[in-house]
Amino acid sequence: MPDIPPPAATLLAALIGGLLLLYVHRKNARRVAAAKYRAALLEAFAGLYPIATNWPDNIDSHLRQIFPSLQRAVAEFRPYVSWHARRSYDSAWFAYRLGSDGREIGKQLYHQYMGFTSPGEPAIDPKETFRANVVNLLRYAGEP
Repeated sequence: MPDIPPPAATLLAALIGGLLLLYVHRKNARRVAAAKYRAALLEAFAGLYPIATNWPDNIDSHLRQIFPSLQRAVAEFRPYVSWHARRSYDSAWFAYRLGSDGREIGKQLYHQYMGFTSPGEPAIDPKETFRANVVNLLRYAGEP
């Protein structure tokens, strides 16, 4: 096996060390961002998630009040979502705000949490829909 000259070995070791340091830094930054994101969402959804113990009479008004803090948390965490999961992360945020059949023209529409039903269609539990949408948002932060 040929010997590696000392300057090349030193350079190679420094490069590997630098890449390892960058990897560890990125993982730690993501871990901190995920904890901050999870805390922001859980604080905003206090009483509504994980168990809806304090479901307000006017859920639309309540969700509109907490929207700015949620939007900030979602936007701050987005760079830490892996590139291949960003589209589904954006879809989860879209589904939370507008429902599965919403349109981007409406910035926030919370009818899916109000329990409206159409004649001939099965009743949908708005609290369960809300819970499922929040679970979808939180799954990108990993397990607590």
